[in-house]
Amino acid sequence: MFLPRRFLFVSLLSVLAMAALVSIERNLFGARYFSERVPQVQPYNLWHGWVALSLSLAAVQGFTRDVSRFGGPVLRLASNPELWICVVTWAFATFVALVFAIDPNTFSVLAREDGLVEWSSALLIFAACGFLAMAAIGQFRAALAGAERLAWVAACSAAVLSAGFFVIGMEEISWMQRVFGIVTPEGLLAVNKQQELNLHNIATGFSELLYYTGSFMLLTLAPFIWLYLRKGVSLGRLGAFAPSVLVLVASAPMAAFNSDNWSMLPTQMMVMMTVIVLLVIADIALRAGHWREFIVLTVGAVLIVAIQELFILQASLLVRLWDPTEYKEFFIALGLAIYGFQAWSRLRSPVTASAGARLFNSHPLAG
Repeated sequence: MFLPRRFLFVSLLSVLAMAALVSIERNLFGARYFSERVPQVQPYNLWHGWVALSLSLAAVQGFTRDVSRFGGPVLRLASNPELWICVVTWAFATFVALVFAIDPNTFSVLAREDGLVEWSSALLIFAACGFLAMAAIGQFRAALAGAERLAWVAACSAAVLSAGFFVIGMEEISWMQRVFGIVTPEGLLAVNKQQELNLHNIATGFSELLYYTGSFMLLTLAPFIWLYLRKGVSLGRLGAFAPSVLVLVASAPMAAFNSDNWSMLPTQMMVMMTVIVLLVIADIALRAGHWREFIVLTVGAVLIVAIQELFILQASLLVRLWDPTEYKEFFIALGLAIYGFQAWSRLRSPVTASAGARLFNSHPLAG
């Protein structure tokens, strides 16, 4: 049984480090660790960032050593449409950052409730929900027609994911409260931060951290892990649920849009691990002589650092401290939509349904 001991050890060490930081900030600074605050660049904050960077490097290095017995990672060449998806995504992230730098008011207006960014995020999540619902129906039909037992597992997995994404999408638009003019119940008014018809604003900090961490694990960590395991692990039709490198790269801008939550160790580690993961995959592409993939991955890593630094150093210009996270949620939704589409397209194919999923569409590339 495969057990990533080094990675799990660093994960445990990260939990202990976070507990120590919570105690330090409460006892020395009188601050609540999991609270919204303006990013600062003081000696303590720099030390905090160094801790996050050290743990992030150790986690990625530990994992790559854990999986060394499976051989090298298996990366596949990106098709032209996939490369264009990544380029357009990163160009949009850069454009959004420039909008903030030039006109913070416009940046904020676009991120408001019922605005372009919020509804785009919701529609992308509903698209993911729809693709997975179609995948579930297809797998239920295959199972009833006599397919192997894994068809039932695939159908139930797709159904659960579809239902989960539906709830997330409805929470994003407060269950269409403003569309239908629904009044927030009295019980929610007293406990909901924005007095809306949703649950995530009852405990905003915790729910956001949970959502962002789960998104990081599905859209960034899982594709990176599968990149190393796919050679030695066969999942059959369940391999369709393994996120591709395209999902990782297209959703990676989500790591750069943090402000009110930047001071938390999990947030900093997710940003830094995303950068490290992109650079590791870029190195794999470079070793194989595939310059297009190397350039896209490397530029993406650099842009994450640059955009995140912009929101740290210019946080005082934000109209609402949490505005960057609205864009973060858009890129999460984009990644979920691509993930849902890929899972559906793989499961409807008899070949991929039986043999598992491919990471990219073209020719094999081993790092």
